Amino acid sequence: MAKKLESVDIFFEMPLNKWPIFDSKTIAKSKIVLLQDLKPVVDMFNAEGVGIGVRTAGEVITEVGLNTHDRQRLVALMGARSFDVYSVRAALNDFVTDAELEQIQIPKKEQERLQQYMNNYSRGLLSVILQGTDVKVTSRSSLSGILEGANRGAVLKNLIEIASRLKIEPKEIVVYISKLSEIILAISYYQRVYDALLEDLRELLVDVKKLKDQDTLNNRFPGIKDETQEALNIGRGTILTLNGYFDQFHKVEKFFDEITPEKFRSMREAVEVHYRAIGMIVCFWQIKINDWRKRFWDERGRRRDSTWEQRYNFFKDTVYHNLYTIQDNLELIKNAKLDL
Repeated sequence: MAKKLESVDIFFEMPLNKWPIFDSKTIAKSKIVLLQDLKPVVDMFNAEGVGIGVRTAGEVITEVGLNTHDRQRLVALMGARSFDVYSVRAALNDFVTDAELEQIQIPKKEQERLQQYMNNYSRGLLSVILQGTDVKVTSRSSLSGILEGANRGAVLKNLIEIASRLKIEPKEIVVYISKLSEIILAISYYQRVYDALLEDLRELLVDVKKLKDQDTLNNRFPGIKDETQEALNIGRGTILTLNGYFDQFHKVEKFFDEITPEKFRSMREAVEVHYRAIGMIVCFWQIKINDWRKRFWDERGRRRDSTWEQRYNFFKDTVYHNLYTIQDNLELIKNAKLDL
């Protein structure tokens, strides 16, 4: 069994004090949790951290007496289908100040963990920008550091030539690099969390396949073959779709071939929609894997005793339940074509 998810990687729950966005201290220790059907509830805790039960947004507002902007923010968050950084930013965009939105970021420590992913994506682009310099692109090279050091002049010359070829101002190239770095950071964030999920998802699909192969259950549960096959198809489809999407970003070295402001804006807007779709897909599987793990594995990573009938009944109520929910987002990511 894979390692337990770190709190920073969990998309299906969000402590309400994760970022300073609420005035109320009463709800500070509470958290929003997405259930199997992706419906949200607030898991309430008092000031001492003692659990006092689950509430809907309306019940929290009534019981606690939240002020207007706390109410707006809570309701906005309850409409999210993942609590990753970018989904939270999108949900709160109309209800927080620019300064507050700026605080909802990937933590610096987490950004350091993402450096390897970011470098893998940007290595090809760096090779283009650093052409003709004596700088070697290594695992520690980054877009953010290309204008530092003795090679600044040669790098600027390359950027000016690229700008001339594209008939844009050199300063626009720097803006493109800055915005592209933000996109690469976001994609790296999603891929790292997805990679952490992948072993668990494959393990879950192995269990579902074993369940499908239990021919002795066919008479009692005539739908078992079709239901388990549907779950296998969607699970495998998730892996193929997300792997294919992330692979597209390795073409980033072609970014400057024929970029235009319109093309870049279109690509950026599309990718920001993709963030929320990927967040929801990952969150969806995290919930199912978490429930399956808690039911059939103990804290030490050992399987609990269970019958095939028990596994099927639990599968039907959790893994199979609402599988259709991610179909639209899977199709969106599957058909995404990035102009890189």
